[in-house]
Amino acid sequence: MESSLQKKPGFFKYIVISSLLVIILGSYPVWKFFTVNQINSFVFGYIISLMNAVLGYKLNTMAFNKPTKSFMMLVFGGMGIRLILVMLFLVILIQFTTLDSLSLVGSVFFFYTLFISIEIYFLHKVQMQAKKHNPDPVKTDQS
Repeated sequence: MESSLQKKPGFFKYIVISSLLVIILGSYPVWKFFTVNQINSFVFGYIISLMNAVLGYKLNTMAFNKPTKSFMMLVFGGMGIRLILVMLFLVILIQFTTLDSLSLVGSVFFFYTLFISIEIYFLHKVQMQAKKHNPDPVKTDQS
């Protein structure tokens, strides 16, 4: 199992690179034009989205070697459950903290979209690698 995990593309590498890019490109405007409370809201939004991405990675890794029905249930059901958890964390933070709600929700939305795009790219890349190692016999018969 470990060898199959080593062959998968580096999901966390994509997450780290995209996070660093956002931090580098956004650091000056954020420090220049936003308050400390808004910056804290951005950080909490990033953390929520990062936890969501890590949980998604774990679910997708579990789902990949499953039959199609189980795969779809884990991937799409997992996305739904994770979205509900993100919303729950948002409601709790907005209700019980003094974080700026617009910055928090905007940050979660931005990073959620970024990380879900990386997740979809990761799934596609893993699927392409699996097809390389296990070509579909129907396609080879038609060729």
